[in-house]
Amino acid sequence: MLTQRLFRQQGQALPLGLVLLSTVAGVAFYMFNTGQLVQEKMSLTNTADAVAYSAGVYEARMLNFDAYSNRAMIANEIAIGQAVGLASWAKYAGTASGNLSKYAYLIPVWGPAIANALEKIKQTMDIMLTPLAAAVVTHDSAIQAIKASQLAVHGPANSIALANRKALMDAVAHENDPNIHVDLIPLADDFATFTSRYASRDQRKRMGQVVENERKVDDFFKRRNWEFGIFGCPVGIGLKKRGSTELINLVDGWKSMDTLSLHTYRIRRFSCRHRESPLGYGTAFSKDGLGDSGVSYARSRRDNRRASATADSGAGRAKGFAPNSVGMGAIPEFYELSESALNSSDPKTQLTIRVTKSKADQRYSGGNSIVKPSGSLALYEGEHQSNESAAIARVEVYFERPTKNATAQSKTELGSLFNPYWQARLAPTQASDRVKALLLQGFN
Repeated sequence: MLTQRLFRQQGQALPLGLVLLSTVAGVAFYMFNTGQLVQEKMSLTNTADAVAYSAGVYEARMLNFDAYSNRAMIANEIAIGQAVGLASWAKYAGTASGNLSKYAYLIPVWGPAIANALEKIKQTMDIMLTPLAAAVVTHDSAIQAIKASQLAVHGPANSIALANRKALMDAVAHENDPNIHVDLIPLADDFATFTSRYASRDQRKRMGQVVENERKVDDFFKRRNWEFGIFGCPVGIGLKKRGSTELINLVDGWKSMDTLSLHTYRIRRFSCRHRESPLGYGTAFSKDGLGDSGVSYARSRRDNRRASATADSGAGRAKGFAPNSVGMGAIPEFYELSESALNSSDPKTQLTIRVTKSKADQRYSGGNSIVKPSGSLALYEGEHQSNESAAIARVEVYFERPTKNATAQSKTELGSLFNPYWQARLAPTQASDRVKALLLQGFN
C-alpha cells in the first residue's frame, strides 16, 4: 500500500521546476540585457568625454599657437628695431669719422695716420649698412609668414578652425565606435567669438604697446646719449651725443636717429651766443615718410637741431633704408582675445557636445542582437527616446600659469594671447545644456 502511494507521487515537482527555470531564465535574460544597455550607455558617456576633451585640447593648443606666434612676431619686430638702430648708429659713426678726418690732418706727426684710420672706419660703417638692411627684410618676411600661418589656422571668421575641430571630434568618436554621431549643443559653443583678428591701426597698437614695453627695457633702444665739456657762458665748449630708436605711433614702423654736435658758447654784445656745429649724424627707418614730427629721439631734435635736420636730409640717411620689405616694419595683423573676453576677469571658452547612437546599432535584444524576445519577455527589451541613446559632455579652456597666480610682482595675470598658458579641462554639464539636449532628441 505504501509502495503504491509513493509511486503515484513521482513527477509532481517537474511542473514547479519548469516554472522556476522559466523565471530564472527570464531574470538572467533581463540582467544580461540590462547589462548590455548599461555597457552601451557607459561607452557612450566615455566617448562623449573623450570627444569633448579632445576638442578642448585642440582649442587650447590653437590659443597657445597664437600666443607663441604673437611672441615670435614681437621678437622679429624687436630685431627690426635693432637693425634700424644699428644702421642709424653706423651711419652716424661713419659721418662723424669722415668729418673728423678732415681736421685730423692738422694734428702734428700723427695727423695723416689718424685721418686714414677715420676714413677706414667710415668705409667699414658704410659696408655694415647693406647686411643691416637685409636683416630688416629677413625679419619682416618672417613676420609676414607667421601672420599668414595664423590666418591659415583660423580662416575667415574662424571657419577653418571650427571645421578642423569638428573633423577631430568626429575622428575621436569613430575611433571609439564607428556608429556614434557627434552634435554641438546650440548656444553652448563660444569659441568662434572668443578670439578676433586685430587688423585696424588702432587694434594693432595693442601689440605695439607690448613691443614698446620691450623697447624701453633696452638702453640701446631708449637712449644713446652722452656729453662731455662745459656748456654755457661766459666761455663753454663741449660735445653732445643724442639718439634713440622709436616705434612710430606704436604701429607704423621703426625710425632711428643719432647725432653728435660740437656746442660752443661765448659772450657777445652782452648776451650769450651759442653755436652748434654738426659732427656726426645718421638716420634709418623701416618705412619712408613716417609721421615722426613729434618724436625727439632722446632730445636729439632739441639739443642737436642742426645735426638732426642734416640726419633727416639725404646726407644723413643710411644706405638701403627704408628697405624694400612687404610690411615695412609695421606692426602686423594678429589674433588676440575678443574685446568681451579681454574685459572678463577670468576669460575662458566652453563647449558642450552631444553624442548619439542609434538603437539599431546597439548590442542588446532591442538592437542588433539576433535574439529577439517575444511575449512577456518583450517587456525587458528596453525603449529609447527617438530610437537612440545620447550623452553630453562639457569642456572648458582656461588660462592659468603652471604656478597659479604667481608673477614677478605676485599679481594675478589675466589671460591673453601673448602668453601660452591655455589649458583644457572637463566641466560639469549645466542644466540648460541638458534641456537643450532633450529638445534635440525629441519626445515620444
